[in-house]
Amino acid sequence: MNLPRLGQIALAALFAVISVACSTSATSSADLKSVSKIFVADTAASNTLETNALNNAVHDAAVRELQRLGYAITSNSNEANATLRSSWRTRKGEGVRNDSESISLSLSLFSKSGQRLFDADSGPAVLANFWNESRANTEVIAMLARLPHAELAAGSHK
Repeated sequence: MNLPRLGQIALAALFAVISVACSTSATSSADLKSVSKIFVADTAASNTLETNALNNAVHDAAVRELQRLGYAITSNSNEANATLRSSWRTRKGEGVRNDSESISLSLSLFSKSGQRLFDADSGPAVLANFWNESRANTEVIAMLARLPHAELAAGSHK
């Protein structure tokens, strides 16, 4: 099938939109509306030194961004309405360099009952050497920006 150049561009744009939409999912916004206090769990350790070195940056960026969105951060999960968990996804030997590792970051918000309320990832995995504290911070902010502001959620059932 030969598509005109404009058709190819439109098709590529459609795939890009679908890709972004699929990288973030949430249950109904009503479930998120009950969340005002979040416990940010430590980032799950992985088998790579590069990601483990960034775990504190991911945790700190998540705390700052959730606070900016109006959520209260708790020091333990018992006081929270939900828990934010983060983890790294690593893939070895993709592409030209078989000894390289590609990495992406995943964030998920779970209710006290264990229901997944929000899920986002940083997109396609990229080589580990492209990750640093600045990128981790930027990715966390971009993913959590998809959450509603806590003030809007809390205002719906006052």
